[in-house]
Amino acid sequence: LGGALSRAQSGSTAVAASKFLPLLWRWSQWSLIQAVRGTLRRMQLHTCPLYFIHTPVHPLPLEWWVHAACKAKELGLIKAIGLSNCNADQVRRGAAAAAEHGCKIAANQILFSLLDFSSEPLQDTLQACVSLGITVVGYGPVGQGLLADNLDEAKFSGIRMTKMTGLVWGDADLASLRDTLSSLALKYQQSMATVAINWVICKGAVPLVGARTPKQAREAVKALEFRLSSSEVAQLDARALSRSTFEKPRWRRAVFLCVLSTLMVAYTVTDLLFGLPVPKEKTTPDTDTERERERERQGTAKQRD
Repeated sequence: LGGALSRAQSGSTAVAASKFLPLLWRWSQWSLIQAVRGTLRRMQLHTCPLYFIHTPVHPLPLEWWVHAACKAKELGLIKAIGLSNCNADQVRRGAAAAAEHGCKIAANQILFSLLDFSSEPLQDTLQACVSLGITVVGYGPVGQGLLADNLDEAKFSGIRMTKMTGLVWGDADLASLRDTLSSLALKYQQSMATVAINWVICKGAVPLVGARTPKQAREAVKALEFRLSSSEVAQLDARALSRSTFEKPRWRRAVFLCVLSTLMVAYTVTDLLFGLPVPKEKTTPDTDTERERERERQGTAKQRD
């Protein structure tokens, strides 16, 4: 990834981002520092432009991990700190913790689409982000296909977002929303997915699109080529649903964390027992001083050669 970014055209606004998940065996702030360094080695970067703290369900408070991220920023390992799946209260707490170090929270990655826009918890979170100057990065802008063309009952039943939002096939509100999207798609000669992504952009958020095919990637890019009018945005706002995941019980995220932690432990043990030896990667310098020392060592080696 680092090589691809370095080869990007001059003036490119591409930003690389990564995410830290506080798994159950991570109990020290040093674990976040180590995770960042591992990310930088894999991405072949000296600094991660944006580093998210994911899913605040660890027994340790969110502030603990924000303090660790601020330390990583002081070391020059990351440029900007982000949160993920944080509600309004958590956003305020994270911002306050970062301010203790003279840092700011740059972004909050949350489920953000026409499927949950009308929910009160999401609206509270959006207001908190706006008041603190935090950019919303919205994942699921197309609802994993719920807001895309050619949706049928077979496709619907296979979409995980239906379980996350509690939607059922034949939901009248979803049908009304899809009808409005379809009419706007016809007007602009675009796909329903493209219109749904464009709506997210019009709301001032950054859509995080998961494109599995070239066609889906092209549909996402086309959302940059036009803008819905304010009346059309309002029309979609009026049809938006209120299926926010913020209203789901906290224990569900805790179960997710436990399951993922178990899987990661199993993967690590299996890799240690049966994995092939991996060549050592060059360690990324952590600070400007260490970078300078690295350059000096390289210069000395060249003189010896």
